[in-house]
Amino acid sequence: METGTDQSAGIGDGTLADFRALVLADPSLQARLGAIDRPDDYLAAMLASAAAQGLPLDPAAAQQAMGGGAPGIGRRMAAPVSLDRWPLPGWRPARSIATGAAPAFDWAWFGTQAPVQPFYDEAARQAATRPFSAMFRARTTFDTLVSGAPAPPAATPAGFVFHMSRCGSTLVAQMLAAVAHHIVLAEPEPLDAVVQWGVASAMPLPARVSALRAMIAALAGDLTGKRLFVKLDSWHVLALPLFRAAFPDVPWIFLYRDPIEVMVSHSRMPGIQTVAGLLPDHLFGSAGAAMPREEYCAHVLHRILQAVLDHWPSGGGLLVDYAELPAAMAQRIPGHFGFTPDASESAAMRSVPGRHAKFPGAPFVADAAGKRAAASAAIRAAVAPCLDPVHARLSALRNATDRQ
Repeated sequence: METGTDQSAGIGDGTLADFRALVLADPSLQARLGAIDRPDDYLAAMLASAAAQGLPLDPAAAQQAMGGGAPGIGRRMAAPVSLDRWPLPGWRPARSIATGAAPAFDWAWFGTQAPVQPFYDEAARQAATRPFSAMFRARTTFDTLVSGAPAPPAATPAGFVFHMSRCGSTLVAQMLAAVAHHIVLAEPEPLDAVVQWGVASAMPLPARVSALRAMIAALAGDLTGKRLFVKLDSWHVLALPLFRAAFPDVPWIFLYRDPIEVMVSHSRMPGIQTVAGLLPDHLFGSAGAAMPREEYCAHVLHRILQAVLDHWPSGGGLLVDYAELPAAMAQRIPGHFGFTPDASESAAMRSVPGRHAKFPGAPFVADAAGKRAAASAAIRAAVAPCLDPVHARLSALRNATDRQ
């Protein structure tokens, strides 16, 4: 049965749309074709599969439908099949598509492999450039994402990881991901699109809650026998009330660090949130273009830290200082997330801190003292009035709650 519209039909082979419809309805055929990495092998398997179903494909048309070897997710997914429901299991959203209203989403074939890279988008790019994903390029509207979500119980995370940025959140995510039965979604771009829509939208709260739940379910896939953790972008703490409304029983942590060290890190390699104009004005305001770079970075970090203090009464939170890592991953953070690591889980998590969290092939080198020593006068001048007071209040709150 046809599950959507084949927008590439008519490129030279009238049977291509029929073959697409056949595959989109057949999970075993998807699994067989989706597992093939080499384009030549995929083309041969696709032609053989189509012929076996009485659908002889024109090889040139089939090659063109695969994307012609063009690199990059944007090029490969430019002419997707539009679906009116979620794809079958094995697909996850790979990226959002701007529409001028609520975003649409392109999905890629992951199969049974959960994302294991330090950031979800790396896994999405890899999945999207496989021949099967390139050929099928499934796209759904925002409304289809929400309406196609499975009936309750939806995917429920074991914990959310909020953070200040440059403060050990990737290390925590990688230590959690080292456990074989954990799935960690680290800063997925499609989730960011839903969160930003939820922050800016005038839609009622239940609609925004449904969208957030649907996206997390779509990204998570099959959670049978697994724990799900979601590491968020630093600005997502501004949407903490939305997360609490959608998942009121899910615990969350907030990681933070000495503001001087964070500012120095952003001075060397700026995050997009610290460059005025790269994120929508509704997140951090529109005054950034007129501010010195150090002042704007301090302004952004202040908004992030203040949001934690403002929304702390919603409950469920744990404050973690960067200086506590990796020791806090032995018991404190897992205990907050509702599990006590057994011997094998502890060993797996302990294997991570010796390597660089964002670049696993490189060793970790402690840099806190070096960053404090390298701070410029402009950074120190920005931190003192803007970040030191809110950082002190956050640390006092951590100390007070730990004593309770």
